[in-house]
Amino acid sequence: MANVFKSFGYLFLTLCLFLGYSDTADAAKKKVPKRPKFVGATKCDGSCHDPYYQAWKNSPHGKAFDLLKAGNAADAKKRDGLDPEKDYTADPACLFCHTTGYRQRGGFIPPGTKFKGRDVSTRIDPTEPNLEQVGCEMCHSVAGGSQFRVVMKNTKGDFKKAETEKYGLRWDYKNVCNRCHGHKQNPHKGEKVDLEAALANVHPFAKFITEDNADQNIVKDGKVKDRAKEKGPSEEKGIVIENWKIHKGKLRFLKGGRAFNYKKGKIYYK
Repeated sequence: MANVFKSFGYLFLTLCLFLGYSDTADAAKKKVPKRPKFVGATKCDGSCHDPYYQAWKNSPHGKAFDLLKAGNAADAKKRDGLDPEKDYTADPACLFCHTTGYRQRGGFIPPGTKFKGRDVSTRIDPTEPNLEQVGCEMCHSVAGGSQFRVVMKNTKGDFKKAETEKYGLRWDYKNVCNRCHGHKQNPHKGEKVDLEAALANVHPFAKFITEDNADQNIVKDGKVKDRAKEKGPSEEKGIVIENWKIHKGKLRFLKGGRAFNYKKGKIYYK
């Protein structure tokens, strides 16, 4: 009888250890937020994409907000009928394409914006560009990266394109440049984007790989190469370009003007 109890004791202990391990494993996985929002390029940096962040912050996209300041890009402004001496850093017609997530959840809030007497504008740090430039989420998402960055962490980068699209990641890179460069509200008419040249300019990450961030080289881990063989839904069709107008000094999305519908925690592209 003693041996029977002893056997049951071992079985119970094994079961407890197994359940405890399962709970720990589940606890290690972060919960995906219920709604998407923009989080900024510095969140993408951290312990995940530092070489890419370093490459980006020295690129034209990493300095896009600065072009809105008086005196900058004077020739381009003159050519297209803009005042080169005017400060456009609070102009809603410019902010959608010169910042990240403007007028959307978690996105950029221009300088001087107050709510109930409190300054709620986005903090700007020239040494660590974030929402105030054209960051990762403007090209890689439709509604911000709060959800899919958790999916990436939980899967350790081993995910399918279609799965991440449910959380707002986009793969239509040949179309995404038109989100701004080809937009009908773009005052710089006739702009054409050479995608391959643009990507080389924005993502020359190899020169920023160091001993400290070498483990973040997502090209070297092989998963990127495998995913290149897949076709995500957005890649097949191309996501709708946002349609908006300026009304009473504010940017308003027109009816049906967003690129997605949102239902029960998932994103559905139009």
